[in-house]
Amino acid sequence: MTPVIEYNENNYSDFEWFEGFAVIRFYADWCKPCVQNFPVFAELAKHYTEVNPEIKFGKINVDQSPILTLRYNAYGLPSTLIFRNGKIIKRIAGVKSLTEMKAILALVLNDSYE
Repeated sequence: MTPVIEYNENNYSDFEWFEGFAVIRFYADWCKPCVQNFPVFAELAKHYTEVNPEIKFGKINVDQSPILTLRYNAYGLPSTLIFRNGKIIKRIAGVKSLTEMKAILALVLNDSYE
């Protein structure tokens, strides 16, 4: 199974109703920073899927899923939203390095388990 799932308006309930953590990247094919940074997101997903397989990783194309873009106010691209039990607990705007993303995710996970 691929660590990054493509979500859209037909299957988003898989992460919205998920009991646990979901890390969702909003992107567009025309967004150069999104395309250039996607390998970093894929590597993050691969790392956490091996270490903590109960975390879901997904991506949503804003042009193909405008309702989800509006629903989650994901206008700056790329935007990464971290969900816990279906609720947004963290928004990350823009491009981040793998080290930055790991640090942010580690903080969010540690705060949530305390």
